[in-house]
Amino acid sequence: MNNRVYLDREKTKYKGNLHLHTTWSDGSLPAVQVVEAFKAKGYHFISITDHDIYARTEEFNTVDFVTLPGMERGGLNQVADKNPGYHFGVLNDPTADSELERFEHLEQFPVPIPWVGDHSPQLLIDEMRAHGNLVIFNHPEWHLTRFEDMVKYDGFFAIEIYNHATEWSTTSSYGAAYWDHALQNGKRVFGISADDSHEHDPNWRIPEYGGGWVQVQSAALNPVDLVKSLKQGEFYSSSGPEIYDLRVMDGKLTIECSPCKFIMFKSFPQRGAFIGDFESGEPLTQASMEVDKDMQYIRVECIDFAGKVAWSNPVFVSDLLQGGE
Repeated sequence: MNNRVYLDREKTKYKGNLHLHTTWSDGSLPAVQVVEAFKAKGYHFISITDHDIYARTEEFNTVDFVTLPGMERGGLNQVADKNPGYHFGVLNDPTADSELERFEHLEQFPVPIPWVGDHSPQLLIDEMRAHGNLVIFNHPEWHLTRFEDMVKYDGFFAIEIYNHATEWSTTSSYGAAYWDHALQNGKRVFGISADDSHEHDPNWRIPEYGGGWVQVQSAALNPVDLVKSLKQGEFYSSSGPEIYDLRVMDGKLTIECSPCKFIMFKSFPQRGAFIGDFESGEPLTQASMEVDKDMQYIRVECIDFAGKVAWSNPVFVSDLLQGGE
């Protein structure tokens, strides 16, 4: 079995949010103020993803903060104005050759999108990719997405597994079960934690923004390197804890993290390890488990004492066996 480092404690990681809104759609603040709000919270990058309007905001980029072009494409419902429906995060991929012209700044798209059959979501995903974008399956739980849709449709590189803003509506923030359904059926997709924030008032006692993010291990803070790392899964998602290191050495998967209450290894088809010091209640900062060659994937969740979670991306066991024992 091969050794492999997924997240390296010694390498720089950049904090970012890939889902938020401004006054270009239904957000409360203009883009310039939203940028300042995330800078003040210590973020290194964001993507402004307003509803059905593409944003290119390079004017906000500095040596220590960048914005990634994008939008949220939605309004696709089998029955107009009824759930379940589909929203997709659309993120410019500067590393891809686009078949069609890339979208322009503040280019608007019509809603609702006509439903022409069960292949309608696939048509939308394919269209966004043809214009040189990555696609994220946004808030599946909130949108009452069917689990089979995770298998039926292709071409999305990630699933939004935590959406902070939906805690403010129907308490349906978590999409990890959808992620596992996709992974169990052979999809190689990553998990994204994001805000979906609309209000950015720093004076609120319970902030509506800054609650879900990604930490990307990247060679540098620029759109090309960040997107390269996102496509390779070199990041983790969080609503609180930090993951410092994740690697497989000598057949053992080991994670290092900020102090947590539990560390759970989620795997399939064999169940992974659950680590917690129930007697002493002492915080955990490291845990390991043996990799079973019959496992399809392993991902790790680190849960802190406030119940907040950090999610690693999947370790695909077949990658460890190629050319190995």
